[in-house]
Amino acid sequence: MSGQARMRASYIQDNLAAVEACSPDVQRRLFAAIPETIDEIRSAARVDWLPIGVDVVLTRTVCELTGFSGVRDWSRRAFLSAVQGPMLRPIVRAVVSLFGLTPATVLRRAPMGWQQIYQGCGLLVVVPMTPDHMCLRIEGANGPFLENQCYVEGTCGTFEGAVDLGGARGTVEAHVDAAAKRVEFDVRW
Repeated sequence: MSGQARMRASYIQDNLAAVEACSPDVQRRLFAAIPETIDEIRSAARVDWLPIGVDVVLTRTVCELTGFSGVRDWSRRAFLSAVQGPMLRPIVRAVVSLFGLTPATVLRRAPMGWQQIYQGCGLLVVVPMTPDHMCLRIEGANGPFLENQCYVEGTCGTFEGAVDLGGARGTVEAHVDAAAKRVEFDVRW
């Protein structure tokens, strides 16, 4: 079980809650399309680890209903909600008190949040490029990070949310190298 790609249930629950900001039509269609997945998300304890496929189904469905820009916006909102919750709020408070709140300080600490959210999905590495540009790299990436464009776009939205949290507006471009099991996210603000 330890090698299986898994995700913290609380984060998937925050992703589901972010659907409330979508149009009523998108909400209705999503809940009709994946009722078993929604039941699995809702019935999990927040501290549980769920197979990452649960979040993939949710993300893919949001993407199919809203497109790549819609899934990015949804993921951004979900991240900004999650950082107010009990899992990520302590990390954000520590970053703010020790380093201040900028996109760079948030992104440099992203690997700490990654470890709280993902298991068996690879290692997140931060490579500072310039004062307003960082590369976030998943080394040893697997599954949806290599095979599902909707999931990659959703992850871009999460990192855009990290820039928003730092007080700026940013852009993220993803580059998938399936052979090397690596995904690079160029983050600029």
